[in-house]
Amino acid sequence: MAKVAQVRTRKRGKTFSYIFEAGKTADGKRKVVEKGGFATKDAAYKAGVAAYNDYLHGNIGITSEKITLKNFMTAWLDNVVALRVKTNTMQTYQSHLKNQIIPYLGNVKVQELTPAMVDAWYRKLLQRGLSRGTLTNTHTLIFSALKYAVYPTQLISSNPAAYIELPKNAPKNIVKRTIIKPERFTALLEKYPFGTPYYIPLLLLYHTGARISEVLGLSWSDIDFISKRINLHRQIIYIAKRGYFFTTLKTESSNRYVVVSDFLLDELKRWQLQQSENEKLIGASYVYIYREVDGHIERRSKSLPAPDGEKVSLICTCDDGQMSLKNRFARMLKREGLNAHSFRHTHATQLIENGAAPNGVAGRLGHANVNITQNLYTHNTAKLQEDTAEIFDKILQTKH
Repeated sequence: MAKVAQVRTRKRGKTFSYIFEAGKTADGKRKVVEKGGFATKDAAYKAGVAAYNDYLHGNIGITSEKITLKNFMTAWLDNVVALRVKTNTMQTYQSHLKNQIIPYLGNVKVQELTPAMVDAWYRKLLQRGLSRGTLTNTHTLIFSALKYAVYPTQLISSNPAAYIELPKNAPKNIVKRTIIKPERFTALLEKYPFGTPYYIPLLLLYHTGARISEVLGLSWSDIDFISKRINLHRQIIYIAKRGYFFTTLKTESSNRYVVVSDFLLDELKRWQLQQSENEKLIGASYVYIYREVDGHIERRSKSLPAPDGEKVSLICTCDDGQMSLKNRFARMLKREGLNAHSFRHTHATQLIENGAAPNGVAGRLGHANVNITQNLYTHNTAKLQEDTAEIFDKILQTKH
């Protein structure tokens, strides 16, 4: 192993230590890193070189000059990004890394990555038919990581992702959003009637325009039956290998309440009574839901001692008290040719078509910007065309 002049070793009693300088303290004094307890001088030196390299590269777990993009981005996400973003955002980043980046560029050394390689990777993603949003988010992720590789880690001198632009012909929307007409929604409720685990989530989605993760995170304490309001302030997400978690919503504007109909409230009251009956009927096997300090969801049968944490009375549950799961609900919708976005899209479009103010709809959906609402969840429907034509005809009539 070539010697790194900045790393020294010394014997202290029967063990060895490594020592190196790590810049200066705030008052200008030399900052020295030392760690001991190594059985041999060589072991201390090797550990010192690894620690020194980690220090040089921002202390994010990099202990070698030659590091693959997979290992670098994993260390960057775990040690830098995780401190700045929410859990569900971190989960999205990890998904992009796993599905869009690692399969193509994961084994490439960061120092050997070229703009041509990044461009070829980008074209492969385009061929997969990914949406513009996914492409943009993935590009932003790799650009930000490589920017960090330029500084402060100083692994490379320039960012090879800085020269790549999203093609104008990239598809804007892959997820098909369908307007669910009243008769189709009625048919859904007939197929999945009161008492099934799908009935209440279907009602909540259709009547509130909320996201599926928000709906599944609702508890009875979030319902104000007097003021006819539902408070949306948290969601349930799944984190691979860790389980289900309660988390806050993505932005401050996502925290909101929605005023709902008497029909929905009556059905919720009916379901609340049914839950109580189910608990009595099932007895000791009925499942309670607990929220631990870090948000982790613990599911425990009634017969077992309660774990540490807050008991949460979820609205969307199965007969035995188990919480309704997003992936199971999504599979049901897929069989029906729908997705959860369809309900949000339907809710917003119907409100706009029937004269609701765009800023009011934006507030109901939890959007910070009214343009997001108009661009994502409304479209040029036949009714809007007819209404616009009718308005124009009236204008012409007043001039003649």
